[in-house]
Amino acid sequence: PLTLADDDGMMHTRLLNTRVEKCGNLPVVTPGNPQMSALITLLKGPCGELPRMPYECTPDFDCVPDNYIAAIEQWVLNGAPP
Repeated sequence: PLTLADDDGMMHTRLLNTRVEKCGNLPVVTPGNPQMSALITLLKGPCGELPRMPYECTPDFDCVPDNYIAAIEQWVLNGAPP
C-alpha cells in the first residue's frame, strides 16, 4: 500500500522510493523514465496482476483522461521534481 496523503511532507519521497511488487517490482515513479514507472503503466493499462487504475475503470468510464496521463508522464520525463 502507498499512502498519498502528504500530512508529513514525505509524499514525493514515497513516490520515488516505493516499489510495486505486483507490477514487476517497478518503482512508483522513476524520474526521467515513464516506461519504468508503475504509476504511468497502471494509468494506461494493467500491469502484471494489477488492473488499470483507478480500479475497475474502463476506457469509457472513470479512467484518468489521456491528457492528464500525458501531463503526469511529462512530469516524470522532467525528472519528477517536487
